[in-house]
Amino acid sequence: MLHPKQHITDLAILCKKKGIRRAVISPGSRSAPLIKAFYEVLGEDCISIVDERSAAYFALGIAAYDRSPVALLCTSGTAVLNYAPALAEAYYQQVPLLAVTADRPGEWIDQQDNQTLRQPGIYGRFVKESYNLPQFINTKDDLWFAHRIINEAINLCSAPVQGPVHINVPLSDPLYGELPAPSENIRLIQRMQPECMLNLPGELVDEWKNATRIMIIHGQDHPGSEVAQVLPMLLSDSRIVIIAENIANIPDPRILASSNILLSLHRNSSPVNPDLILHSGGQVVSKALTGYLRRAGNVPCWRLGNDHGIIDTFQHVTREIPCSPHTVYRALQALTHVHSTSDYAKQWMDAAAASQNRLNGFMQQIPFSDLSVMGRVLTLLPPETLVSLGNSSIIRYSQLFPANETFLYFSNRGVSGIDGGISTSAGIAFASQKITLAITGDLGFLYDSNGLWNRNIPARLRVLVINNGGGGIFHILKGPSEHPGFKQYIEANHPVNIHKLADAFGLRYYLAENEPSITGQWNRFLNGKGAAVFEVRTDAKESAAVFRQLMGLT
Repeated sequence: MLHPKQHITDLAILCKKKGIRRAVISPGSRSAPLIKAFYEVLGEDCISIVDERSAAYFALGIAAYDRSPVALLCTSGTAVLNYAPALAEAYYQQVPLLAVTADRPGEWIDQQDNQTLRQPGIYGRFVKESYNLPQFINTKDDLWFAHRIINEAINLCSAPVQGPVHINVPLSDPLYGELPAPSENIRLIQRMQPECMLNLPGELVDEWKNATRIMIIHGQDHPGSEVAQVLPMLLSDSRIVIIAENIANIPDPRILASSNILLSLHRNSSPVNPDLILHSGGQVVSKALTGYLRRAGNVPCWRLGNDHGIIDTFQHVTREIPCSPHTVYRALQALTHVHSTSDYAKQWMDAAAASQNRLNGFMQQIPFSDLSVMGRVLTLLPPETLVSLGNSSIIRYSQLFPANETFLYFSNRGVSGIDGGISTSAGIAFASQKITLAITGDLGFLYDSNGLWNRNIPARLRVLVINNGGGGIFHILKGPSEHPGFKQYIEANHPVNIHKLADAFGLRYYLAENEPSITGQWNRFLNGKGAAVFEVRTDAKESAAVFRQLMGLT
């Protein structure tokens, strides 16, 4: 006779058999059978984090580093909704998460029952798919159906592109009884993903060969991607310039990473527009680059990748190539013109060198500000540091400097929120067991301060908080800073004492209000025992004036 909760035991078994090594669990009563099942299978690889929003971002950080699915477990009700921000980020950043949510029995939905809301399909289009397991296992077909759903859900986390998937699990009382032993001969259904052997159509070959000014733009990607191995091989062709920001993680000095500064400082003398654009990867940060290309007129553009729809960031897409970008770039490598007479790549490299020289000179003259802090910190970091960049002004400042070839860069640029940066960074540090520096603004730090409420806070997590008293980016933008309610409603200045907050969570704390103080305390901050917070206080108006002067906006 089948046990009514047989599928709960088998869910945990299938997760482990299909390569899920970790589960991030938030406590609850309705989820007790799930917690029991996963703990019996994964043991100490179950991580307990109370705040579901933080838990989901922590799991996101683990999966972003490992590039393998991580399970999330929570109880019913609003706990489920708290996963939504991280799942949306995972969806747009293509990070594999399996959200397993306990639910009340279906008959009690909308009946004013405790912790009950409509959970099936609750994440809408922010997950790749949402599944609902049977409430009871009564027949062999029920169990076959549950096994099939579980196989499909876990497979979908990883292919054809990675992303989040939801499994909703209705559970009836009793919740604390013994679970059955695993089913015999649980069947694994493996999804095979054959490598695309690309033969480029003749019209693509002709378009590539006839172009004399080719621009390749690769957006955000994970460290060690296959694209990072292939793209530099195209640089022997003098027609080709490759732009890939630091979060693209392509460590090659011949690739332009700081396009924002290059284009902003050379508005009237930028190299001529490309006559062919290739675009791949995730988000691009630089508004200067995006604006430059959108103004470029009619330029053919190929979008490469297994996207869910047509991604036309620069408003030029003429060809959609639904294949892994590295496969396309490898095919194009055989068509590169090593002895081309085009000097397009040289034009861009010369412009980049001029921009860098101007920036270097500018940095020697500026007062203590957000920009000077970012520049100084990036020179103090040792090789192979994992750098987790906060959103808003932080990542924009980082884009002004050349990418360090030894750093690994991470950032929640899928939907670019400030709500989970600390939790994500903690997940990265936990998975990597390496020094991970989270660079954040004060609002981002405070918004996700619950990311420090974590018994598994990694000892190698370091948090640098650039505290300019609110949303510093809004001082840079002309419109918001002129709003009559700016201080209270847009900048959102705050009275929070970051020192006391760090003390509350038991973290080491350092403070700097000038550059010598940063340098003097840096080694203790970075190399001391245990997680630490370094607060650097700057003036928002001064920082905005410096940035606007650099960009020629004054």
